[in-house]
Amino acid sequence: MPSGHLNHRFAAALAATAVALGVAVLVPTDAVAAEVTDVLDAFDENNPYDFALRLRFGQDSRSAFIAREVRCLKDDQVGSKTCPERSSTMLARELAYQSTKRTLFVDARIGLYHDVELYVTLPVVLSYAWSHEFAGGVDRSNSTIHPDTDANAVMASKYNSTDRSGIGDMVFGLKFSPYNYYRDMAHPTWTMGVEYKAPTGTPMEVDNSGVGYGIHEIHIFQTISRRSLKVLEPWFNTHARLRFNSDNGLFQNLGATQRQVTPGHLIGTSFGTEIIPWEDLEQDARVELEFGFRMDYTFRGREYTEVWEALANQDNPCRVENGCYNTLHYKSKIDKKTGQHTRTNGVTDVEQYGTFAGWAALHYQPVRNFQISAKAQYAVDTPHFITFGDYGVDLDGKGGVQQANTSDPPENEYSPTFLPSLDAPGSRLRVQDVSTWTVMIAVSGKI
Repeated sequence: MPSGHLNHRFAAALAATAVALGVAVLVPTDAVAAEVTDVLDAFDENNPYDFALRLRFGQDSRSAFIAREVRCLKDDQVGSKTCPERSSTMLARELAYQSTKRTLFVDARIGLYHDVELYVTLPVVLSYAWSHEFAGGVDRSNSTIHPDTDANAVMASKYNSTDRSGIGDMVFGLKFSPYNYYRDMAHPTWTMGVEYKAPTGTPMEVDNSGVGYGIHEIHIFQTISRRSLKVLEPWFNTHARLRFNSDNGLFQNLGATQRQVTPGHLIGTSFGTEIIPWEDLEQDARVELEFGFRMDYTFRGREYTEVWEALANQDNPCRVENGCYNTLHYKSKIDKKTGQHTRTNGVTDVEQYGTFAGWAALHYQPVRNFQISAKAQYAVDTPHFITFGDYGVDLDGKGGVQQANTSDPPENEYSPTFLPSLDAPGSRLRVQDVSTWTVMIAVSGKI
């Protein structure tokens, strides 16, 4: 499906059509395992095939503070803080950030064989926007991000992003259960799977309204659950996400001196339980309460951060004509086509960090072939630097990174993505108090 802008009227029509389809396909199916280990199947004696259509609407509300490393002398006022008695490097909190993303997910699932399922997810981003402004106690008189003099600015202190919408990056998945408790109670249900997220959406750039990320992502996971004490089904999951750059988008390999290219890979685990307070086995109807907790570790890499668009925006108060070079890779090679140093596209190297999330969900299945769900999740990221670029690579082995090394002819060893004004220790940006609330409702029907 082609990428691009999708207006809200079309998105609403798509939602209404999909709901109608989801309700229209209701006929009986067999009982299933917990939501986290549920796999459609086919070619059973009393169930030749399974097909399911699910609609999920989710809203992510994210907030954070952005601080900057600064060197300060005794009693200097930096941001909202006063420097300590001894000169040092400190983190001055400067910006307050918030974003809201609303997405409609259309999931199509089909059983291929006994406990083998193929599925596709189409994300339709209805709106995605963010903003930042000075944190309390900060103004241009004490800011290092947007001070009184624009020649020393990094970006605007008050920024509202492009309001983005459209088709996102589609997911294609396959999962299967080599063991299924509901077929053989001697074993727990064990579900394994692999997903591929394709760069089908228009990659986000400062001059468009795309919502894609321009990367290939492989998601590998396994989950084990087992019914116990009649009303409980605890489960445990491990997962990993591997990310690779594509030919389009902002994640490009620009040369031998660039160490980081794509967003960092991710590994994680989650666990929880489902509580079944009411169940009608004859009608395959039930109420499930799900509680879970997730821990992820994201390795160092390049990302769209909280400030990427503000950095790259053409209205950034830092302009070369005003004597400001903070948005240029001015240590790196000069671009042969333009004869100038390259301006940042906003994507920056990011330090490794952890994510911790907890959630609660309610699943109500009044009949065999129809279910509605609601979920609320709260997640936090550990504080981490969002400008954490490497200087480059010592190509001649003479020690240190130089703009002109000892090779013949001399080579520039600085990374083409190194942003001196923000990547050098003592001037880096760091996110703090990062939290995300997610609310999701879902409707699904099966045949």
